[in-house]
Amino acid sequence: MGKTVRLFHSVPTAVLPQVLAQGLRATSEFPDFDLVLRKGVVYCWLRPEDEKMSSGGQRPDHVYVEVEVEEDRCVVADMEWISLAITYAKGFGGRPKNAEAAKLLARLYEVTAVPLSQYVSGMFFTPEVLVRGDIGPGLIRAPSWPESE
Repeated sequence: MGKTVRLFHSVPTAVLPQVLAQGLRATSEFPDFDLVLRKGVVYCWLRPEDEKMSSGGQRPDHVYVEVEVEEDRCVVADMEWISLAITYAKGFGGRPKNAEAAKLLARLYEVTAVPLSQYVSGMFFTPEVLVRGDIGPGLIRAPSWPESE
């Protein structure tokens, strides 16, 4: 087994018992833009503060679980690029729908991604960690949830 790393994943509080019992599946409701990088992954964070979508994890209906995975399963990408790609693909946030812009931004997201072992703190404004494959229940812990200890 290679070097392991501790990451964080935000889950709705209502599904926490299920996550702790069954693990995290590598599926997502977010578009993958046909990028291999975004297929079959679980999205995680190096630190809860990196999740800018919810002001550093300040959502009362969510909780962070800690996951321990092998470092070689992880790639870090700048979520800013893929967020903009999604914005242009859907045409919201005051931006017009523009498939070409979405495709270019998704490609930028892909080509700037790095293996976790090469990531340097501060490299990306919103570093999201893409973990290849499912994360089993034995690799997940909810710090303040009694059933995970």
